Amino acid sequence: MGKKLDESSTLFRKALQLAPQDSTSRRYLAANLWQLHRYPEAKQELQTLLRQHPNDAAARLLLGMVSENSGDYSTAAKMLSSVPDEVSKQPESVAALARSYYQLHERERARKTLSVLSEQAAERGVLLGAQIADQAEDFETAQKLLESVSSSDTDFAIVQYRLALVEYHAKRFAESQSRLQRLIDSGHETSQAYNLLGWSYQQQANLKAAAESFERAIALAPADESNYLDLGRILLAHGSLRTALDVAKRAAIQFPNSVAVFDFKGRTESRMSQFTDAIRSYKRATQLDPSNADVTLGLARAQASAGLNPDAASTLDTALNRFPKDARFQVEYALMLIKQAETGDPVARTRAEKMLRSALAIAPTNQQALYELGNLELNDGRVTEASRHLEQVVKLAPLSSPAHFALARAYRRLKRVEDAQKEMGLYNRSKEADSRDGGAASHNDEAKN
Repeated sequence: MGKKLDESSTLFRKALQLAPQDSTSRRYLAANLWQLHRYPEAKQELQTLLRQHPNDAAARLLLGMVSENSGDYSTAAKMLSSVPDEVSKQPESVAALARSYYQLHERERARKTLSVLSEQAAERGVLLGAQIADQAEDFETAQKLLESVSSSDTDFAIVQYRLALVEYHAKRFAESQSRLQRLIDSGHETSQAYNLLGWSYQQQANLKAAAESFERAIALAPADESNYLDLGRILLAHGSLRTALDVAKRAAIQFPNSVAVFDFKGRTESRMSQFTDAIRSYKRATQLDPSNADVTLGLARAQASAGLNPDAASTLDTALNRFPKDARFQVEYALMLIKQAETGDPVARTRAEKMLRSALAIAPTNQQALYELGNLELNDGRVTEASRHLEQVVKLAPLSSPAHFALARAYRRLKRVEDAQKEMGLYNRSKEADSRDGGAASHNDEAKN
């Protein structure tokens, strides 16, 4: 009762040593373990309890919840559906059963389960059910659930925002934008609403309106760094580098201890070839979180781009020990060595190939490692090996114009004229697509989940 779950669990274990058949102590112990996220142990206790008492409804309910939390959706659905009366008492249990059905691709059963929430007319449960349906991309059900409470004034703004979120996820961006604008015009101005409005404008390629929406979100919630980062990423994706850097600098002042902010600032400075500044930003990020592989990689890239090869090598050597299963560091090291090899350094050339093969041993489908290794082999006259690696690249990345071009070169040397012509055609189409999409932005949908 005092929420001291570890101490409580120790006492329940002692009780069970004295009385192994005590179902109450075992059930409480399992509930503690569940709340402590120790799912395998909780599952073991519940399975023991159910062997002793197969029809224990509370244990079946709890085993269903534990199984759903641990990703065993088949057991979760079996257990939860076997105690419908218990499940219906808590919206969280209904949601867990529905989520399990969605994961098992049993959409109709999931919908039927969620209908229980709208029948209960409890707004908290309906909102939870709509979230489950939205996450499962069952947008129709999510919208129906939300519309069943949208006439209520209690949480009008929450319901309308959630409806706009469903519309956004369903790629009905104009509808989402319109709903959010009506919500804001009705006096419900929130940072959250302006953030989603900014993304809705972004998806419709209206950068000016998107930026204005994010600036309004920042003004309403200056302590929320996500608004700065979302605005900055959109500006960066559209090539508005100076404005993106201005946002990054503002964010760095506001959030001097944010890894994400200094990571973004470093990426923006690197894009602008301001490598000295980028190094400072990435160093700050690595100081804040030495275990962050992304910012360590950014630091190494910035150092290499600045021509500080000894510093980059030092960073990469440390990273190879700290992140031994992250192939990106071997690839980055290889890229730096390849540049050194171009100055006539045969040792660097040999080390580069070794690094690329090491990267592929960790991540056999790493596209950049395959491409760079294929290019090295092609330049060395090992054309058959090169074509094999480059064929893997175009299979993994059909729109990679450099890979199509390199593979066409390999096929020409192998006298495979028709194949070479085909690859050149794919290369030209990929280049045209790159030209058309060059200014397009990448969309971070996860920010709206």
